[in-house]
Amino acid sequence: MVRLSRRRYIALRIHSETPVGKGLMIKLIRERTRELDREAFDRIKPWLSYFHEGWSIVKTGHLGLADLISILEDIDRKERERGGLRIEILGVSGTIRKAFNKYIPEDVRKEKHYHRDREG
Repeated sequence: MVRLSRRRYIALRIHSETPVGKGLMIKLIRERTRELDREAFDRIKPWLSYFHEGWSIVKTGHLGLADLISILEDIDRKERERGGLRIEILGVSGTIRKAFNKYIPEDVRKEKHYHRDREG
């Protein structure tokens, strides 16, 4: 089976004076994607796959990667103007495991379910 859309995972760091919750991040992305036509939304299909204390990973299709990065940069610009949060794009990966291990710090990774101790 050939997949027409490969997944891409964008690792982000959210900087803010006050704690930012997962719900706010979903709301910001949802507000921007509601403005898109159906074809553009189907190409992007953003999904917040991981969020913990400002570290997050957003899933998208490879065809929508550039569009989602533009949306995230636009959200960052608008939020900076309002004096709100700042979104730093750390990098992109083809698997969530690689994005998690490469861009999320080890002390944060230890707290979440993606980390598994391999004993015995």
